[in-house]
Amino acid sequence: MLSSLHAFINQSLQTTWQIIAAGRYEGYEKNVFRIQGFVAGALLITIIDLAIQLLFAVNSQQSKRLATAWTTAVLAGFVYAWIVAWIDRNEKEPWHMLLVGLLWGAVVSAAIAGLLNSIAPRLIGVEPGTVAPFTEELTKGAILFLIFRYAASEFDEALDGIIYGAMVGLGFATAENASYFFRYDPALGIGQQMQTFQFTLRVVLLGLAGHATYTAITGLGFGLSRQTSRRWLQIALPILGLATAIFAHALWNSRALQVILNPAIAQLSAWDFLPRVALINGPFVIGVIIATTLSLRKEARVIATELGNELEANHPYLSPAMMLTAWGRFHARRRILWTHGVFAWWTLKQLQRAYIELAFCKWRGKNQSDIRRRIKVLRERLDF
Repeated sequence: MLSSLHAFINQSLQTTWQIIAAGRYEGYEKNVFRIQGFVAGALLITIIDLAIQLLFAVNSQQSKRLATAWTTAVLAGFVYAWIVAWIDRNEKEPWHMLLVGLLWGAVVSAAIAGLLNSIAPRLIGVEPGTVAPFTEELTKGAILFLIFRYAASEFDEALDGIIYGAMVGLGFATAENASYFFRYDPALGIGQQMQTFQFTLRVVLLGLAGHATYTAITGLGFGLSRQTSRRWLQIALPILGLATAIFAHALWNSRALQVILNPAIAQLSAWDFLPRVALINGPFVIGVIIATTLSLRKEARVIATELGNELEANHPYLSPAMMLTAWGRFHARRRILWTHGVFAWWTLKQLQRAYIELAFCKWRGKNQSDIRRRIKVLRERLDF
């Protein structure tokens, strides 16, 4: 395990330097591929290490517990990831970049932060719970900076930052949850009650209200900085977002608040933590929800304004009623699925995304020739 971590950290430092050096050249695609390759390599190392543990380093009972813990955590993580991806229903982020965020949180950030948290008591005499808000939010925020810096066309507004941040946080929470599920298993004699406690607290109560919210706040800072032309705000907003995420995380880890709100944790059920989740994390969750709602409304206004003269009023699938709202687009896809089949449904979905991309290209003053050619080809396919 230690040799794998050592190799992982060496590769992390080398690849991070390559990404930074690549910033001197034009075109972000090369840097995106490097980020993706780095995360894929880290994932491969983790899978190999996990496979070694399952096959050689642990007995059969431990292997079963480890597999069960990871399966439970991954399934829960993907359910929440689907919810986050669904929220981003207008100008959707590429799935491969969302996957990079998930894997960075689960593999890269979890490994580095876990290592730093474990050595903090020996190096600086600080408890892991005290240093964790700094190490975890900084390592999670690192991928947001890399995407922000080297994949700028995929990260250009507040909602993008919220979505990417939430994905990174969910990835981290998945790895953390797996470690807790493995640690507190009935097979260890701790009992079913503690296992249920951990699942209810970490998956049900903190599913989107924990790490996903913290890192979404960091992403919001980056996204807002992209929307301003003032240099000092471009620098200050990401720092403010990260500082707020660290503060929110530190509040949750605060032992003083823990004693005040849950004085007898050993005698409590997980649902008794609901007031603590609501009081400490609730305001930050509400803030992220408000920012998400405002961003979605802004996107809807852009789509309505820029596509108003691009659509035919009487088109059965591309009329304004069918295109200017998420529900209208869904209704059009459902309608064409029943009348013309799966291929037509898929083509219409791609055409809808192309039109929305056209709307934002017009709004940002970008070149529209490529997207208009794609729209023409897709429309020809739907010319029944």
